Amino acid sequence: MRLERLFLILSILLSLTVFAMTIDRVHTAWEDVRMARGSLEAIERLQELLVVAEMASRERGPTNGLLGDDLPNDSFKQALLNTARKRTDVAFAKLQYAIKSSSMQRLLVTQTIEKSLRHLLLAREEVDRTSRLQRSNRSPEDIRNAISQMIGVIDDLRPAMIQLSTEAQTTYPSAANFLIVARKAVDLREYAGQLGSQFTAALAKRAPLTPQEQISIERLRGRIDLLNKQLVEQITANDNRVAVKTSIDTVQQRYFNSAIPFVEAQIAIGSINGHYNVDAAGFAARYVPDMDSIVTLRDVLMKEALEDARQSLDETRTAALWLASGNLLILALLGMTLWLINRRVVHPLSKATELILALAQGHLKITIPKSKHQDELAEVLNAIAVLRQNSEERVELEAERQRLVERLRELSNTDSLTGLLNRRCFFELAERVLPTLHRHGHPVTLAIFDIDHFKQVNDSYGHSVGDTVLVELAKLCRERCRSGDIVARFGGEEFVIMMPYCNIKEGAGQAERLRRYIEALRIPLPQGGELHISASFGVETCLPSDTSIHEVIKRADERLYVAKNTERNQVIWHDVPLD
Repeated sequence: MRLERLFLILSILLSLTVFAMTIDRVHTAWEDVRMARGSLEAIERLQELLVVAEMASRERGPTNGLLGDDLPNDSFKQALLNTARKRTDVAFAKLQYAIKSSSMQRLLVTQTIEKSLRHLLLAREEVDRTSRLQRSNRSPEDIRNAISQMIGVIDDLRPAMIQLSTEAQTTYPSAANFLIVARKAVDLREYAGQLGSQFTAALAKRAPLTPQEQISIERLRGRIDLLNKQLVEQITANDNRVAVKTSIDTVQQRYFNSAIPFVEAQIAIGSINGHYNVDAAGFAARYVPDMDSIVTLRDVLMKEALEDARQSLDETRTAALWLASGNLLILALLGMTLWLINRRVVHPLSKATELILALAQGHLKITIPKSKHQDELAEVLNAIAVLRQNSEERVELEAERQRLVERLRELSNTDSLTGLLNRRCFFELAERVLPTLHRHGHPVTLAIFDIDHFKQVNDSYGHSVGDTVLVELAKLCRERCRSGDIVARFGGEEFVIMMPYCNIKEGAGQAERLRRYIEALRIPLPQGGELHISASFGVETCLPSDTSIHEVIKRADERLYVAKNTERNQVIWHDVPLD
């Protein structure tokens, strides 16, 4: 097959392959954009779902007021309930429309919302049936059952919240913290509402709180306090945004410093005689407005999550556009390259071959065309030889440079006297290894030890003997420590050992064995005789909360200080009184 035809076939195959790869990469990039858009949509649906839950929870306020009212019902309270129900219905309708208009079908979310809506209608029927009874005929069980039915509406929505949150967090890890904290804020708002609903039956009957109601109130208080603690910790530790911190401070001021003391006052009255100073409607009017600060916190968190998600979507879209443009440019460059190769190399070479064959066959009168370009074919072989020679020299120089770099790296990472890792290398290695071990739940123990009375050794026998002691001790560490332990000279006569997959008790045992080996070590002296040495150890475990190896070293050093200032030649690892 002639070279021109072979080059044409290969050019077509190469172009088709690159084109297919380009289409696949561009399709993958735009699929990422589609998934990112779907996850952003999940956050938007989650925000609308949280509004539905809020409206359904708010509806319990006027519901409680009506359940505690005499017949005929107060028209103002009935109007408040009707308005609250309309808001809930509108929120459900908007959410259903948004889900139907979404680009992705979410069957579980749709089924959950429909189930919750049916539950809401049944709960309202129960509320209406109970409120039509004379207040004297409304038993506390009837009131509690009606309220429980309303609370169940929120519980029905939780599977949809979980699915939408999970879907959003998969694509937007940066927004995960906001979504988690926002869901905790939703739970806090719901438990706060349930706490207020616990007083409805007692306020309606003007009766003391039953033991069961008091237990439920205490349980809800415990959940509210726990959620508040988690919210404050997560926001304080993971976010520095002013709006979020301002919102959580407002929650503390309004709900926990205002609403909770009011609730505690009602609990005190309900625990004694039930002579409350408010009715059910008055309780809601005093209590519910302070809960709005929790809703504000939720809205701020969702806003931050949406902003992060939109920014990530813009970045993903921009990356996809750059990828598509880059691949189109590659295709264009490939076509131009193949065309130039064919015109400047393959075709002239084929023409030259024809001329050579013609000359070989004796066709001496052929016309040799003049080249439009300076012909370099005659210089190719010489150029290749020069390039090969230059390349060989360059490879040798690069290999020598690499050997020097490796040697310099080795010298920078090890202690020149003992051959152990030096202090800087130990910190780099430990800071890299420690988070991985903690993430997989493996225990890690750290031991620091130094030679007892080492200064006296240098003063009495000279620094050469001191160096020999350090070298022999390093050799002993290499022989007696486990293969996975990280051993380094920490400075002077001080050494450090990091023991992965080893709890504190096992680490202390390892340190004790090493201490006995050191105690048994005999260092020959130049003037005759042997030098006996000993070492003091401080052992500490690496806690999952330790963000840096420096924190662990500090605690281990405190234990070493105790060991050196008591008896020396000992291992301190358990809790001891520290000065």
